[in-house]
Amino acid sequence: MMHLINNQPTIDFSLYVNIDQLLDIKPYLDYAVVKSSKIITPSRYSGNQFLDQHGIGLTDILDSYSGEYPFIQDLKDNDQLASWLRYQFDIIYGQQSVQIIYPTSWSTKHLKESCVPTENIKYFKLFFDWLEEQKIFSQFGRVIVFTNEPGVNTPTHYDYKNDVSSKDEFIWINLDNRKKFFVYDTETKIKHYLAGQIGTFNNHDYHGAEPSEFATWSLRVDGIFSNSFLEKTNLIDYFR
Repeated sequence: MMHLINNQPTIDFSLYVNIDQLLDIKPYLDYAVVKSSKIITPSRYSGNQFLDQHGIGLTDILDSYSGEYPFIQDLKDNDQLASWLRYQFDIIYGQQSVQIIYPTSWSTKHLKESCVPTENIKYFKLFFDWLEEQKIFSQFGRVIVFTNEPGVNTPTHYDYKNDVSSKDEFIWINLDNRKKFFVYDTETKIKHYLAGQIGTFNNHDYHGAEPSEFATWSLRVDGIFSNSFLEKTNLIDYFR
């Protein structure tokens, strides 16, 4: 059964923010993504997160890998071990990730004090100025960019391994609409595509993206929604 938000599989926030301003700075955000991609890593899933249970994810290997090659520490120091492991094992990952602000703990990824900015944050000033102006969050933590090259999908997966929805508070942005992102209903076998260029969904449900025809990126910000934003979007009863 899907974990609906106000009886909807996805929520479109486009009407509640200044989306035109964000679209105006997209060339600068493309620049920021390119500059930040000096360190880009395969997205880390475990096999039991996939809708298709036949694959293995990076987390399955990273948690147990014990290779003793002389260059392993160098890879770890430069956050490149995950990228190297792709060539050693048959790993499913699809999209890749660029960290802007990363969490020290998954369970507190929405809290500012539990997250650490990377050097990439310097490229995203225009975005953070926009984000603050929108007053979407009372505070935010993790900020991550997901990139998809042409022909690359995001494997259908879910973010939590138990049956309890955590109601994560986050926004998902894809300004060019090239990424055909969906939330998947396992009972009806229907893909519910995210309308608009900014929105949210319950990430306890299976979700993914079809192969892109062209290169694209999306951006996710985890935080705590401000009460004013929740009231404006009619979501305060759901989240509070």
